[in-house]
Amino acid sequence: LQELQTTRERLVHAEKMAAVGTLAAGVGHEINNPLAYIISNLHYISAEVRDAAQRDGPSARWSEVEQALGDALTGADRVRRIVQDLKTFSRMQPERHQRVDLRAVLELSFSLADAELRHRARVVKDYGELPNVRGDETRLGQVFLNLLVNAAQAIPEGHADQHEIRVTTRRNEQGQAVVAVSDTGTGIPPEVLPRIFEPFFTTKPQGVGTGLGLSICHSYVQNMGGDIRVRSAPGRGTTFEVVLPPAMETSSSGEHPAVSITGPASTSRGRLLIIDDEPLLIAALSRTLAPEHEVVAFTSARQALERLRAGERYELILCDLMMPEMTGMELHETLMREAPEQAARMVFLTGGAFTEAAHAFLKTTRLPCLEKPFEPEALRARLRVLLARRAPPASVSA
Repeated sequence: LQELQTTRERLVHAEKMAAVGTLAAGVGHEINNPLAYIISNLHYISAEVRDAAQRDGPSARWSEVEQALGDALTGADRVRRIVQDLKTFSRMQPERHQRVDLRAVLELSFSLADAELRHRARVVKDYGELPNVRGDETRLGQVFLNLLVNAAQAIPEGHADQHEIRVTTRRNEQGQAVVAVSDTGTGIPPEVLPRIFEPFFTTKPQGVGTGLGLSICHSYVQNMGGDIRVRSAPGRGTTFEVVLPPAMETSSSGEHPAVSITGPASTSRGRLLIIDDEPLLIAALSRTLAPEHEVVAFTSARQALERLRAGERYELILCDLMMPEMTGMELHETLMREAPEQAARMVFLTGGAFTEAAHAFLKTTRLPCLEKPFEPEALRARLRVLLARRAPPASVSA
């Protein structure tokens, strides 16, 4: 009877997490659309203000305006990171598993967390024998960065010489890689310990954390076939232990290398078609890309399809994945039948694919996908690379 009750509770919990994940993905998608044009426009205004300040000469007024814009961009970036956590929690993002050197990942995590660590505690690296693992390098970096920042925030500021954050690596008896992150902080009360991996549960003050960090870490590690454990006692610190299976020593695992975005930069002016149902995002993208390219934009995939059927051709087609009436996926399917050369030039824009169809499409397509919101310069650089790989399209008469 007890076993049946436990199974029922697990099923209820799984259903609840699935519902919360779907909600998180939907919220993330809805926020990312306006956030994309907010960030793009802030960058545009910031560049215009810098140019004006250089023309007019230094002044307290321009300095204050630049400071205000910088604060706004910082705030927008904070929202972006919160939304990224929501999207990650939805578990709709495909993973790229490959052989990973955990020491290299740890060193990068240390460098990123340095500002948090150095004012709180001494950092001790106790590296032992450690096998390579098979996993997603970026996500493992996020796991260790989260654990390091949590360790730092568990230690009161000041008296850094009296506290320690220690990272220990070893190979256990089963041949698994073990990474332990220990701190001498305040510890976790026993009544709280069973809940720390629950989504949205946090002991941090309001505005410091979303309560998603440890839940996401737990999900990442489990998806890579590993486990994450915790030991803690109030006043005696906390230890998180990440256990991961070793990578196969042969190269026959069927791994697919991640697609590199490096390549020759294009200096030519391209003809771009942008399709998104958000008019303000269309305006922001056009403003960002028009100095380098000819931009044609539509808020309807059906309208864009009519122009393509009339013979218009483009070097790249930037198309939102999820739209009413006709989605980017449906437009791609139609172009595959009617104009396959143009279908191959599509670049999908997404604020978070939260339908099963969109998730399946992104896992199978080899076409580029850009996540909203965009950093304008990063977007321009990515498009230069994509344009350099594509020959100009053949013109088709109407």
